[in-house]
Amino acid sequence: MPTELAEAQVEFLEGKFDAARTVVERSGSVLPEGETILQAVENGIDQVHQNRRLYETARDQAPNSETSLDLYEQYLSSIIDLASDLHVLEKQLVYLDLYDYQRASPVDDQLEHTQNISEELKNALDVDVTTIPVVWDGFAIDPLDYRIEATGERNYIYAVILPRTRSDPLRYSPLIGHEFGHAVLDRHEDLETEFYGEILNVRNRTRSESSRNAVSRSEEEGHFVQCWEEWFEELFCDTCGLLAFGPSYLTALVWHLFGSNPYYIERDPNKDMHPPAALRYKLVTELTEKLLPNLSDSVRDYRVEFDSYLEDVERVRPSDYAAYDYDELRQFVLHEVPNRVTHDLDGLVEDIQKGTPPEDSSDRAHRLATNQYWLDSYPS
Repeated sequence: MPTELAEAQVEFLEGKFDAARTVVERSGSVLPEGETILQAVENGIDQVHQNRRLYETARDQAPNSETSLDLYEQYLSSIIDLASDLHVLEKQLVYLDLYDYQRASPVDDQLEHTQNISEELKNALDVDVTTIPVVWDGFAIDPLDYRIEATGERNYIYAVILPRTRSDPLRYSPLIGHEFGHAVLDRHEDLETEFYGEILNVRNRTRSESSRNAVSRSEEEGHFVQCWEEWFEELFCDTCGLLAFGPSYLTALVWHLFGSNPYYIERDPNKDMHPPAALRYKLVTELTEKLLPNLSDSVRDYRVEFDSYLEDVERVRPSDYAAYDYDELRQFVLHEVPNRVTHDLDGLVEDIQKGTPPEDSSDRAHRLATNQYWLDSYPS
């Protein structure tokens, strides 16, 4: 059982760690968890060396014993674990390098705006995380520490990703609220489990219904379950977006969704299954009517325009679309999520109705400015 190749691999990994340490320490103000992450990886290196010593001692005493074989496997396993932790760390470094580079570029204002929005959302949605804003290829949020146990069981570090665009940041700010919803859901696994139980209840119930029901057919049943299991996260995040931004979330969402096939249902189970745009829009309009009854008129024009768009492209709607737009599952999101997620929607609505100037509200300044941007009824 030779160790030469293993030792060479450990030397290589230690070199990568030393290089990574320089980047993390340079970005300490951006990544306050940096020291904890470095310590976790350093502990992994120590474990590798300890396992090697234990193996070498056993090998010298009884090279072919069961104990030696077990310790050799533990030694190799610890090297694999170290490589995995370094992979997670280096993924963070890509975002840190990109952030450092972009801070000295024309998109710095965009990053600053996103970080300010993020700070408001952390308070409004009660999410204690570190965020690294970067401009890349679209709206997304990427958890960066989910495999390093030393940072905790949940994700605490997220890259908030933005598209390359010259659009006014106030136009798309509400969509950052949606992305923060993914971090909120990381703290509500119980709700996700409950929803999966609801999906199974629907599946079991539809089995006894007419075979003409598209969902109850055996070839559709598994696809229906998989779709809704994955759709829940996006619908949860849409709900968080509205809870965080109020009526401006609906306006930004219809702007964002326009141009796609609003009735598209992904049939390939190996691809990402986002809910159809029409279903997302339906949920958010229902949330608006339920949670913002006194502000529904402020988004009427946007709803009329998007409703007209849906009618114009209805010919592309799949014949089984209605079977997938299952009321009971959508209603679960509509009623359960707002009651379980921490938010400050009532205060935001009160400020909007009073026409509170954004600069007069330290907790909601950027979100009020966003509503002022989108809503004609908001005093300038």
